[in-house]
Amino acid sequence: HEVQGLSVIKPLVGPGFGPSDAAVLRPRYTSYRGIAVGCGLCPDWTEIDPYWMAIRAVDEALRNVICVGGDPERTAILDNFCWPRCESEEAMGALVRVCRGAFDAAIAFGLPFISGKDSLNNEFSMSADEARRTGLPQRIAIPGTLLISAIAQIQDVRRCVSMDLKEPENCLVFASAPVESLGLDQAKAIHHQAAHWIRSGKVRSAHDVSDGGLAVAVAEMCMASGLGAAVSLSMRTYPHSLFRPLSSSYILELRRADALASGFPIIGRVTKQP
Repeated sequence: HEVQGLSVIKPLVGPGFGPSDAAVLRPRYTSYRGIAVGCGLCPDWTEIDPYWMAIRAVDEALRNVICVGGDPERTAILDNFCWPRCESEEAMGALVRVCRGAFDAAIAFGLPFISGKDSLNNEFSMSADEARRTGLPQRIAIPGTLLISAIAQIQDVRRCVSMDLKEPENCLVFASAPVESLGLDQAKAIHHQAAHWIRSGKVRSAHDVSDGGLAVAVAEMCMASGLGAAVSLSMRTYPHSLFRPLSSSYILELRRADALASGFPIIGRVTKQP
């Protein structure tokens, strides 16, 4: 993100250095066109279902580039498989399911895989004596993991958005259509709605709801900005745990008139008090 000093949005943003969703590069000084680079990684879903691990990883990578102003119609993705040996039916079956999940998400969201890599056979073995001495299994394998990287075009880097809150009394809205409960079509729709509002110039800050859930996402926006947030949730608006990671979900900061016009539920406001 720092090669030749061409970074527009860095991995840490705002006066409090909060975690950006993606980095933005400006490849040429003579143009305002840019490239957003983000990632999606959900290894905690491996044991639940590798199929949904893949879908959520693609979903997260797409959200991350959208949050900074990337165009979902001009986004490509890459896969990086980190997997144990595939000699057992369980390991091979998990690999098949993760490939199917990546395929279904890429087709549904219109994201071409342009490259990738695989690292199979990630296992360590030791002698029986060494296993007894350490108290560990004779063979140790990593959990199957899929990393998705996304690269998106940005027409004008001067209109990029960062995740730090910007102005007291602005509203926070919640745009969400969790893919595992509402399906790929509704998830795609929410991605495009969020992208439209972000690229319209009306969104002051944007952050996706990933690790740590809504509570951590709002806290990160506050810490990055030095401002605060007053949030009020109803079960109808947010029927989830505050700390549950959600797919296909965004927090957007908008001025009140824009927040009301967006149609997204308003969940809070920005405060001057940190």
